[in-house]
Amino acid sequence: MKKRTRLTFVQCVVTAAALSCAGPTAPSTSPSTPQPPVPPPGPAACSTSGVSCFGRNNYIEYIPGDLPIVISVPHGGALTPASIPDRTLGTTTTDLNTIELSRAISTAMTNRSARAPHLVIVHLRRTKLDANRDITEAAAGNADAIQAWNEYHAFIEQAMAAVQQRSGTGVYIDLHGHGHTKQRLELGYLLSASTLDGTNTQLDAPGVAPASSLRLIAQSSPLLFSELLRGPTSLGGFLEPDVASVPSPSIPTPGNDDYFSGGYSTSRYASTIPGLQIECNFSGVRDSVNSRASFADRLVQALALFAQTHLSLKF
Repeated sequence: MKKRTRLTFVQCVVTAAALSCAGPTAPSTSPSTPQPPVPPPGPAACSTSGVSCFGRNNYIEYIPGDLPIVISVPHGGALTPASIPDRTLGTTTTDLNTIELSRAISTAMTNRSARAPHLVIVHLRRTKLDANRDITEAAAGNADAIQAWNEYHAFIEQAMAAVQQRSGTGVYIDLHGHGHTKQRLELGYLLSASTLDGTNTQLDAPGVAPASSLRLIAQSSPLLFSELLRGPTSLGGFLEPDVASVPSPSIPTPGNDDYFSGGYSTSRYASTIPGLQIECNFSGVRDSVNSRASFADRLVQALALFAQTHLSLKF
């Protein structure tokens, strides 16, 4: 099992266009004695599996992996720096224990395959930054929040590029936690509850699959889109019967219940690799160490089956 290591000798600075790492500069022994420049570490400092790389002030963490899985966690942070005012527009609720859940999922994947997913984590509280929104709503014009938003998405883009280079394709998961009454997963494929209320024939109509976050799979899959979405070999199907989720064979639509269909990040990255937003209920999933570990094992089993069935990826 690989151990996650935190870089202490390097600070990674990320912009929207580039990622770079610079090591510490040795102190000058004399004002008149020029010091040779310290060469920056190689790219491995931000790409070694299991080794954390941080943006400025440690607001954003990227843990590169070697599996074709990218997991982003935008709403689980706790940092509340005074330099970033509280956001006054939009949702500010923390998705409790989602960072811990992402690490449990990473551990479960590593235990299964001796390889790890890519994790990108926001450590700022959502009152300061909502990285799953466009930059205007996300950062409210604050320079530090804008930089953190840029770092977060640049890290995701780096992870996506690594997955494509290594495996050609993969699965993207934007990991969240919901507080809805129904204790079940909400699998968000960018399709509204009203769309999911439709019949299989309506879901299989032209124009539905291309609007979803599974469109890259649907383009080459021999299955009808309704089967890919909520049939036996859908992610929800592979989670059954142990984990209740919607959409799935037994719960094909949320009906009139609350449901999150996916947000900014899922929409932004579904054209790179297929994926979804997973909204996790609290009870039995996020509420304890044992719940997180048990759920992580079950999710990883389902993801492995889904990736092998629809993308010919094995882990």
